[in-house]
Amino acid sequence: MEWHWKELLPVDRYMIRATDQLTIQDQRVLILLYQPLIGAIAYSLYMTLWSELEDDVYWSEEATHRQLMISMDLPLHQLFQERKKLEAIGLLKTYKKRNAETSTYLYDLQPPMSPQAFFTNDVLSVYLYNRLGKTKYRQIRERFLIDKLNHDEFEEVTYAFDEVFTSLSHSEIATHHQTEVLEALEIDNNKDIIQRGQNFEIVFADHNFDFQLMEADLATFINAEKLLTVELRKVIVRLAFVYRIQPLEMSRLIQQALLHDDQLNIDELRKRAQEWYKIEYGNEPPTLGLKTHPVKHREMVGKEPQTEEEKMIVLYETTSPLDLLESRSDGAKVPLADVKIIESLILDYQLMPGVVNVLLDSVLIRNDMKLTKSLIDKIAGHWSRKNIKTVKEAMELAKLEYQKNTAYQQVKKEVKPNEKGRAKKSYVRKDKLPKWLLKEQDEKSSEEKPVKSQSQDPKFTLEKEKFEKMMEQLRQKKAQKEED
Repeated sequence: MEWHWKELLPVDRYMIRATDQLTIQDQRVLILLYQPLIGAIAYSLYMTLWSELEDDVYWSEEATHRQLMISMDLPLHQLFQERKKLEAIGLLKTYKKRNAETSTYLYDLQPPMSPQAFFTNDVLSVYLYNRLGKTKYRQIRERFLIDKLNHDEFEEVTYAFDEVFTSLSHSEIATHHQTEVLEALEIDNNKDIIQRGQNFEIVFADHNFDFQLMEADLATFINAEKLLTVELRKVIVRLAFVYRIQPLEMSRLIQQALLHDDQLNIDELRKRAQEWYKIEYGNEPPTLGLKTHPVKHREMVGKEPQTEEEKMIVLYETTSPLDLLESRSDGAKVPLADVKIIESLILDYQLMPGVVNVLLDSVLIRNDMKLTKSLIDKIAGHWSRKNIKTVKEAMELAKLEYQKNTAYQQVKKEVKPNEKGRAKKSYVRKDKLPKWLLKEQDEKSSEEKPVKSQSQDPKFTLEKEKFEKMMEQLRQKKAQKEED
C-alpha cells in the first residue's frame, strides 16, 4: 500500500532552514540519547540535512527529494518514515507549499534538547531507560553530570555591569542622534536573529484522555479551573500516556500530590505516577507496546462489524499488542522477553500495532501458544519490506502464507517407501487456527472431494472452543475497560 505517494513525490523540492549551528555537545546528545530512540537511519537523515547547510549559512538551495534518495541510498517510503521520526521527536519541523504540479517543502531543523531537559523529560527519559537498560542508562547519564558548586566553600566575587561600565553621557544620547540610533537598532520584521532553539515539547496529536471525567472525580473543595493550568494538562497527558493511567486513577494521584487546594507539585505527581506504575506493573519500565493502531490506517472506523472477520479486524485495530498477549494468558503478566519482541516489532521493524497483533496471533495459535523470535523476525522482515500498514492487509498476507504452508504439508503427506519397501507415514502438524484464517481453508476444502470433516474431530472441536473462549475473554476485558 504505497500511501506515502499521497504525501511525497521524488520530484517534490525541498529547502533547509536552521536558526543555530550544531555544537559538539549537541552531536554527543544526538548520538548517545536520541539515536537509541530514533535509530541510525533517522539520525543519518538528520545529519545529512545539516550537512547541506554551509558554515554561517542558514538557508539552503532548493533540491529534489530524488537527490536526497540517491544521497542516502534510501527508497522514498523509507525516507518519509524516517522523516516522521525526526518530526515526532522534535528535531524537525516541516512546512509545505503547493505549486502547480509539485510541492516544495521547508525542513526547519531544530537543535536537540539539552541533557538537563532530556533527562527530566517524562517521556524520553523513560523510553531511553527501557531501550538501554539500567546499567547502560546510568553510564550514559553519568557523562552528562557535573559536580555541584559548593557555595559554602566559595564566595562569589563577580563584578556587576555598572561596576565596570559607565553610563552614557548626554552627548551620546542627544536628540539629533536618537532617530539614527533607533533606526540602527530596529530589526526587519521579515528576519529573525539567530538563536538557540527552545526546548521542544512532545506533541500528542490523537490522545483521548478524558479531562472531564477526571475533573468530575476531584474533591469538591479543589478549584479545578485554577489548578489545571495549560502546563499541568500537558504533564498529565504525558504521564497518562507513558504510565497507562486512566482519568479516575489520575484524579487520585493529583489529590495525593496537592500542596494546597489549588496548587500541585508536578515533581510529586511524577513520583506518584511512577510508584503507582510499579505497584500495578512491577519494576519493568513502560514500553511502546501499549499503543493501538493509528486511526488513519483503520478499516472499520465508524462501521459496524457484520462478519467474524470484521469483528477480528476491529479487535486488532483497537487493542494494543501488550493487551492482546495478556488476554492470551488470561490476564497473567507478559514475560519481559515477549515484551521485548513487541517493542522490536514496533521500533526495529516499524510495524503498526494492529499489524503486530495479527502477526502475534497467527504465530501464537499456530505454534502452540509459543512466540518463537526467529520465526517472528522472519515474518516481520517480510511484512516490513511489503510495507504492510493495515490490519486487513496483514490478515490477507497471513492467509496467503498459511495456504503456502498447507500446500507444502500436502507434499510431505504423500506416502514414501522406506529402505525395506514398506510405506512410512510422514507426520503432518495440525495447526490451531483463528476463524478468519480457518474460513478460507474451509472454503477451499469444500471444493475438493469429500473427506472426513475436521469439525467432527474431538481434538479440533476442543481447540476451536479454546480459541473462542480466548476471544470472548478479550472482548469482555475491553468492555470492562470502556466501562471503567
